[in-house]
Amino acid sequence: MVERTLQTLDTMVGFDTVSSKSNLALIDWAADLLEASGARLRRTFDDTGEKANLLASFGPAAPGGIVLSGHTDVVPVANQNWSTDPFTLTRKGERVQARGTTDMKGFCAAAIAAVTAADLSGLKRPIHVALSYDEEVGCLGVPRLVDDLVANEPLPAVAIVGEPTEMRIVTAHKSANVFETVFEGFAAHSSQSHIGVSATVALARFIEHLRVQFAAFKANPDPSSALEPPYPTFNAGVVTGGTALNIIPSEARMIWEFRTMPDQDPQAMLQDFLAVVDAEIVPEMSNEHATLASRTQCLAMVPALDPANNRSARKAVMALGDYDGDDAVSFGTEAGSFQGAGIETVVCGPGSITIAHQPDESIAIDQLAAATRLVDDVIAAAKA
Repeated sequence: MVERTLQTLDTMVGFDTVSSKSNLALIDWAADLLEASGARLRRTFDDTGEKANLLASFGPAAPGGIVLSGHTDVVPVANQNWSTDPFTLTRKGERVQARGTTDMKGFCAAAIAAVTAADLSGLKRPIHVALSYDEEVGCLGVPRLVDDLVANEPLPAVAIVGEPTEMRIVTAHKSANVFETVFEGFAAHSSQSHIGVSATVALARFIEHLRVQFAAFKANPDPSSALEPPYPTFNAGVVTGGTALNIIPSEARMIWEFRTMPDQDPQAMLQDFLAVVDAEIVPEMSNEHATLASRTQCLAMVPALDPANNRSARKAVMALGDYDGDDAVSFGTEAGSFQGAGIETVVCGPGSITIAHQPDESIAIDQLAAATRLVDDVIAAAKA
């Protein structure tokens, strides 16, 4: 059976679905295969119509089904030193190499290969294959897929997100929350600080406020958590501001993120962070000539995966066969979106995250075989 998965993966990696490009050709190809095997298809699109999610549902329209979920986009290969064509599957011993083999077309190929090869006529519970867009740039596509699933199909019982975990069951990860904050001051000659309002100084004050807040989190880690590190974190990823040494900067901006523990509310945390801007930074830096202004835009919010709310999903996957784990990972996934819709969700898929996003990304063939067996076991359980 792994040969069918390899053939499917060979086709999938040939589609250049870097997140900046359309994934429609891959989605159309997958839709044709899945529909020919009896799937009910639903597509949801981004605002441009150039990217799509695909939901392929097999079996009865009944509650209690299982979702096999993966994203179709991949990270760029630009400025990476590949030894082979990144969009051609190349076998090297007991591994195959191409962009997306591990993250995460390998799992998608296993799911498509297994369900299109199986006799699904006897399903007592539905199986849903979910293929999303724009996971790599903030899990932007999956909320539309999940909303459409919940609105048009009876609620599934379990979702398996096939991110690379070396086939271990992962039950926890942090949220990831990405923002752009802009401060607008007032430009003046650098000798006229009583007139000007420095946007870069305002931004620096905000960054220092965040540093202090997250230092307090670090000083109080959760000793019971398997997450690493066991406390919320933030990163000031991109900071820009100013135009010349002798001009007080009128604008400064920062793209930043913070990651929360599964039991924390990122929206409430954000409001606490921003409150200091209105209460302290703006009034203290404004003067009789100009008022400091600030705005913050949300770029992405990836929900956490809460281990307190997927005990039944973990038990269900373990019952399928020789699967184990109650692990926590540092990277984010689409699992929290399914969990937030009331579907118990775990992460379990082939390959290692340490190889994802790297030049010469590859996956062991035995990991693809294991992922294919997992889907076969899902099919068998749905028939029982």
